[in-house]
Amino acid sequence: MSSVLSKIILTNNLVINTKFATRTISSAVIIGSLAVPSLSAQAYERIVAMSPDVADVVVALGATNKLVGKDATNNNPALKNVPTVGLHRNITAESVLAVKPDLVLGSYMVQPASIYQRLNGLKVKAVNVAPKEEISTFASSIKSIGSYVDKKSAGSQLANRWQAEMSPMAKTGKRYLLSYDGRIVAGKGTVGDELIRRAGGINAANVSGLKPMSREGWLAAKPDVIIIADHNQAVVGGVSQFSKRPEVAASAAGKNAGVHFWPADDFLRYGLNSPQVLKKLNAVAK
Repeated sequence: MSSVLSKIILTNNLVINTKFATRTISSAVIIGSLAVPSLSAQAYERIVAMSPDVADVVVALGATNKLVGKDATNNNPALKNVPTVGLHRNITAESVLAVKPDLVLGSYMVQPASIYQRLNGLKVKAVNVAPKEEISTFASSIKSIGSYVDKKSAGSQLANRWQAEMSPMAKTGKRYLLSYDGRIVAGKGTVGDELIRRAGGINAANVSGLKPMSREGWLAAKPDVIIIADHNQAVVGGVSQFSKRPEVAASAAGKNAGVHFWPADDFLRYGLNSPQVLKKLNAVAK
């Protein structure tokens, strides 16, 4: 039997099934008289995406069928039948483990950050593919996700295209305020700040981070464009009521129909649609 084994030629089509994953063998290493298979890559079949940015990339790469769990805030229509495992802002290991994943992916959005270590300690591979809130990190995360869902080439192509489309646009000189609720604004160092600058504009917020800004701050900002998270439209009374606020009415945005309501995800985090957001930001300045 050993003489037979030493002559084994392993084909590319041999597949080994495991409890939660299928691993495809692409080559063999001869050790003594045994042909020991080497795996081309770990192929995961039951994936939980703990943050919406990651889930959207999995869908874009054509691996929706691998997702067995998602964050409750994800509204991607392709994932309407995928079970939720809790809110990314406060997620538990127990809720993730309930769907029996063989891989868990997420980004900096996931809290507590210790969830990755906790899951790995419980023998479930968990990876923070985007530990920082940066454009380069988001592009890298697309490539990483591509590798994990067996779409490495497609992931690299998507990442490169996304990053190229995020190139800075011509300066417009227009002043922007991106606000969550008409009070909290995207200040310096935020995703909104970076998007404004790449769209050719100026961030009129005089704060750092995502923080409330006083009425005096709003008045001093003199924005040409104000964008508010659309789910808070009723809270601020819509365009009509919001534009009547003294600090808004005195601005170019208030006088020239420059108040808009957009999905919060457009300017509070990076996503696959960020290049289109840049174009929209640039367009409303004209």
